[in-house]
Amino acid sequence: MPDSTMDVKQCGYDVKEGLQTFSHIDEIESILQERFQDFSFQTLKDMPHPRELHNNMEAGLMVCQSILRNEKIVIVGDYDTDGICATSIMLDFFEQLSYNNVAFAMPNRFVHGYGFSTTLFHEILREHGDVKVIITVDNGVSSFQAGELCREHDIRLIITDHHTLEVDSNKNQKVPYCDFMINPQQIQCNFSYSDICGSLVAWYFCCAIKINMQTLCSDSSTLFRSLKENTKDCSLHYRQIQKLTYFYLSNLNAIRMESFLLLVGIATIADVMPLNAINHTICKYALKHIPNSKRYAFQALMENLRCSIDSQALGFRIIPLLNAAGRISDGKIALSFLRANSLASARFYLKQLKGLNIQRKHLQDEVTNKAFESITQIPQNENMLCAVGDDWHEGVLGIVAGKMADEFQKPCFVLTNINGVCKGSGRSCGNVDLISSMQQIGHLMQRYGGHVGAVGLELKDCNLKSFIKSFKPIAHNIEKKENVLGILSSHLISYELFLCIASFEPYGNGNPLPKFLCEMEILECKKTGQGFSEFHFKHTENSTIKGMFFNQKYADYNFLSGTKLQFRATITLDSQNNYFYNTRLNTHNQQIMLVIDRIYGL
Repeated sequence: MPDSTMDVKQCGYDVKEGLQTFSHIDEIESILQERFQDFSFQTLKDMPHPRELHNNMEAGLMVCQSILRNEKIVIVGDYDTDGICATSIMLDFFEQLSYNNVAFAMPNRFVHGYGFSTTLFHEILREHGDVKVIITVDNGVSSFQAGELCREHDIRLIITDHHTLEVDSNKNQKVPYCDFMINPQQIQCNFSYSDICGSLVAWYFCCAIKINMQTLCSDSSTLFRSLKENTKDCSLHYRQIQKLTYFYLSNLNAIRMESFLLLVGIATIADVMPLNAINHTICKYALKHIPNSKRYAFQALMENLRCSIDSQALGFRIIPLLNAAGRISDGKIALSFLRANSLASARFYLKQLKGLNIQRKHLQDEVTNKAFESITQIPQNENMLCAVGDDWHEGVLGIVAGKMADEFQKPCFVLTNINGVCKGSGRSCGNVDLISSMQQIGHLMQRYGGHVGAVGLELKDCNLKSFIKSFKPIAHNIEKKENVLGILSSHLISYELFLCIASFEPYGNGNPLPKFLCEMEILECKKTGQGFSEFHFKHTENSTIKGMFFNQKYADYNFLSGTKLQFRATITLDSQNNYFYNTRLNTHNQQIMLVIDRIYGL
């Protein structure tokens, strides 16, 4: 490496060109504030009413009538973070209502496959032969066969989901048999925000149940007539109705629906939902209240993480733990963690999740190496990349697809071939609407589903070549966010700047964490035990600042002391060293550091 400033001209252009050089923190604050100027609301009280979700209130009424008849209700969840959080929300709601005739079913990736499948339906029937109502959360739009089985067995089915619906040859949306579908992606739905997670749909459904239940319970005679009109044989007598309504009404008044939004916030970030007005407001509320939550799972996390809870902590430390259960073993472990009824129990399940996450990392590295090698061995499409192997671990395919998409800047699919059937995941890149792109070639697949940025799919290996050849990306309109906010002078890198940036949390899809172009002198560079590069830069005359480069590709690169390094970085707190001593000011300040994601000139 040269001993002068590294060259920032990449591919014929200067990365500094067109970038603002910041001279004051107020300039950065003003740019970040502009991202929220079009938000229609910024408080929970302004959230859309539950009636705005198509079928929501009607389905809620049906569940209320089932509750008053004491009918068995089964919640069918999913094994990712969104599905686990949605399942927990529904079960916790019924528990606080004190309705006990409720059970849940969660598919195991390796036994049932994804979602509400026929295999899972028959398992539910064996374990809960008296089931009268099935409610799916974060899945169901592709459950055509299971829906028909519900019809055959006279089981009422309510689908709550947020995934894109399949379409027929005429581009009309296909809906599985069900009594009600609650999904903001339905063409009939006029809900203000279509891109919300499955947990928020489940939360809105619980709101609808609560509202309907309060209305019914306020007038026993009206409720009695309603039940008589909607059943052939109402075994409940008027006195029983009065007793039940008094019981449930007292419980309903004690349920705080906003408490469930902590789980919704986690699910929103986990599913990479755009941080628009509703999503950003919910996530901001969640980040604020998670540290002081009475939920034992959050208490166990707080004592274990020993760091502030922000979007980065959720995305890189908490959500991977919750996902690890479904990826490696069974999502029920994460559900048990979230619903732990004691701190000891929460600690027990957290220990399991941490162990599963370590396994996940090892498997992920193994499959990543194989996937990158496999793309050179099969003909590819210039619009995408597809890696296929035999008996790769299914639980990490989505993560590997995401890594490939980041590396190659195009949609990527990673599939495992098991007995002639290729199944796996795809991840989008840029402005490619992945689910719309898949709908064009849906006839080649046995099943598929997902949303704009991520899909799951299954197809016979004889259709693999046609799938790769036929894939054509469909673009969707997204607001382009800058990769670099501007050029940051070293004197602005401070705890005050960190606080300014933190005030616009949460960051994620639609509100990216600010990245800055920096140029600083290297005083020292050393390698960590994990193979990362740890820099110490000259900050002021009497202070230094740490920078971490978590890219093992350059682990053996020789960064020389005295070199001015030009790089792109974000600003965060140093979790390993929370304080630093400034010899000039003779005061203790919160220790900040730079997280480098790109070095120019390499």
